[in-house]
Amino acid sequence: MTDCRDCKSWKGCPGREWFNFLEVRWCPFQCIWILQNRETLLSGHWPQDPYNSNDNLGQKTFKTEASFVKPELVIAELESRLERCGRQKELLITQIEDGRTLSNLSDGAREVLMYVKGFRRKGISFRKWLRRVYYQRKHETVLSR
Repeated sequence: MTDCRDCKSWKGCPGREWFNFLEVRWCPFQCIWILQNRETLLSGHWPQDPYNSNDNLGQKTFKTEASFVKPELVIAELESRLERCGRQKELLITQIEDGRTLSNLSDGAREVLMYVKGFRRKGISFRKWLRRVYYQRKHETVLSR
């Protein structure tokens, strides 16, 4: 498996079942994973790695913050990004809760996901971003003819 910290584009990524906090780069697969594990993160716990259930057992570590800080930071960041999408955020949340993946999301849910992904928050509103995306798509099809 490739490390998400070395990934340059999410388009070639097959996705994974679990992500470490240090690997979070806000690709669509990670955003879906965060929404799938929303309740666990809101409770202040990071989801367990299904392949390595003995994470740091027997190892002494020095922590500079409480264990609930990182999970709550991640879910709070994603929820604040989703808040900028207005009522359409519920479309993405309900489809993820129903077990859908990136390949079978509806167009509206995919638009919300593409808006919230990315290392930084978008500087423009969701509606302006949508207009820009559709404008670019329209002109790309006109130019390709």
